[in-house]
Amino acid sequence: MDWRTFIEAMPGVVYRLKKHPDGHFSLPYISPLIVEWFGIPTATLEQDAESLFALIHEDDFDEVIASSEHSALNNTDWNREFRMVKPSGEIIWLEAFDHGRTLDDGSLEWTGYLNDITERKRLERKLAASELRFRTFVENANDIIYTVSAEGEITYLSPNWEKLLGYSIQDSLDTSFTEFVHPDDVSRCYRFLESVLAEDHKYESVEYRVRHARGYWQWHTSTASMVTSEDGLNKYYLGIARDVTTQKKQMEKIANMAHHDMLTGLPNRTFFGETLEHNLSRATRKKRALALLFIDLDHFKPVNDNHGHAIGDELLIAVAGRMRKCLRAGDVACRAGGDEFIVLLNDLDPLDQTQDFAVMIAERIREELAEPFDIEQLHLSVTASIGIASFPHHAQKLGDLLRAADHAMYQAKNEGRNCVRLAHSETSDS
Repeated sequence: MDWRTFIEAMPGVVYRLKKHPDGHFSLPYISPLIVEWFGIPTATLEQDAESLFALIHEDDFDEVIASSEHSALNNTDWNREFRMVKPSGEIIWLEAFDHGRTLDDGSLEWTGYLNDITERKRLERKLAASELRFRTFVENANDIIYTVSAEGEITYLSPNWEKLLGYSIQDSLDTSFTEFVHPDDVSRCYRFLESVLAEDHKYESVEYRVRHARGYWQWHTSTASMVTSEDGLNKYYLGIARDVTTQKKQMEKIANMAHHDMLTGLPNRTFFGETLEHNLSRATRKKRALALLFIDLDHFKPVNDNHGHAIGDELLIAVAGRMRKCLRAGDVACRAGGDEFIVLLNDLDPLDQTQDFAVMIAERIREELAEPFDIEQLHLSVTASIGIASFPHHAQKLGDLLRAADHAMYQAKNEGRNCVRLAHSETSDS
């Protein structure tokens, strides 16, 4: 199943949203389901997202925009519930999960997932309406309804507690919620409860991990309200917890697809560029060395021409697998495109042995790739031309280092292929 088929099979909408330096928004990708929801063609949204933004409920608009931009500026996850108005006038509730980041050109970018929670919001309103309807609802809801005392002890759990987490309800009552929450998430949950107490009404949700009775962890999200007892003497938290483990896994898959080559599973060039920039800065600060290997497969085109792209793809997957085996744990290989790969050899020391080590790794890769590949009962052979450039010996700037390795690779091509060549002198932008 390719990534588009995977995404379009989801019950919600996957998106990649971008705010350009000039201030306008676009959606380079959004699931086709958005057309069914709001009737706006995806091609329109790819150019300008304004028509979709205009449908955000006016009472939610400012907070949605401000909080999402804050997440991108701080490179954090973002989760909100908000209303949108369909062209028919119908109001629906959506929940958004995404991750924002700031790009090098000043653009803001979010990758995330939208889910229609209109029915759940309707049930939440029923819950708040009366104690009788509350009892009826909690016995049948898919989520966990709970109450927690001001001291953090669990005082009520709906039947789904046992169904979803495997614990006896009776044994779980009068126990601190911290007995079930991941230690790393306890402080976040306390901050959430303190916020609910301070506002004295339902606050935004909190995400945390809960231990299943079998020992593994599930992701939950919870909303809560502070409730005062009938006699006015005590306060407690009334909340709804929902299992979002599936959504978290989907977000991880989406994030992985954004940063990895879908065929080989290696990092793609965008993610590799970010990694290289980070490691180059670190090497500069710590006076370490690193090396780049530009790898171009020789005689790959005849494989595609003679046996088809499906066989060519299988060969590239096998090449990536052999390449991984030649590297250390801290090294990074990426597929730059087509039959080209780049390898980053990290944290090399001492500096005077950097090039010898890089040549050794390059020769190991070259020899591995020169061995025949058995694919679909075919005996296939390719070789590799490899160019090497090291920091700080050949170049000290990112662009110069990439060009030096690229030039060395072309030198290997021109000198007979299936060989390794080092860059010559330091290059410069001047």
